[in-house]
Amino acid sequence: MEGYDLTKESDRLALVERVFVYPATPHTRKHGPRGYTTYEPYRDWLRDEFSYRCVFSLVRETWDAWSVTFDIDHREPRASRPDLTCEYDNLLYVTHRLNLVRGKRPIPDPCKFALGSCLKIHTRGDRIGFVEPLDELGEEMEWVFNLNSGRAVEYRARMLEILRTLAVSDEKRFRLMIGYPSDLTDLHKKQNRENTRVDGLKQSAHFLRKSGLLPDWY
Repeated sequence: MEGYDLTKESDRLALVERVFVYPATPHTRKHGPRGYTTYEPYRDWLRDEFSYRCVFSLVRETWDAWSVTFDIDHREPRASRPDLTCEYDNLLYVTHRLNLVRGKRPIPDPCKFALGSCLKIHTRGDRIGFVEPLDELGEEMEWVFNLNSGRAVEYRARMLEILRTLAVSDEKRFRLMIGYPSDLTDLHKKQNRENTRVDGLKQSAHFLRKSGLLPDWY
């Protein structure tokens, strides 16, 4: 992870350019809980798995906490693959809006494709907030999730401007917006089921914060 000094205004402004940057590599699952008979108990695992933000829109829990809600989505829809309803590797963490817009349409697996090679979000100029598809897969995701609806583009543009304002005028609030939420789940306490990726517990945000290793930003 690149080094940024959040006490410096120039570094805070530089970080604003990164909040809407998709990962350059496919996501590698770090958790592997199993054994739950419904999918809701996987929520805390998924929150940590996808860094407390929507995997496809990059919207964070720390933004608009009272107006943006998050869902557990099934990559393979329950209607067509009921056998995967409670399979952790079929579950994703997304905003409620994207879950509704997607409906039952198939979506790509972010563990197999680097979203950063498919999608680019403009952070400045006349196209600020606009999601540019970079290939056919990006075009599919832009269509399935309606990423360039008027409200979606306006929301991203507004968040970028808010973050830039806070970067200049309010370091404390900026840190709250750019960092992890306060209510990190201690996944060690949820070890009452099978876990196929136990080592991931030491990669969880709660463990890293407790160890003094959690970055101030991401």
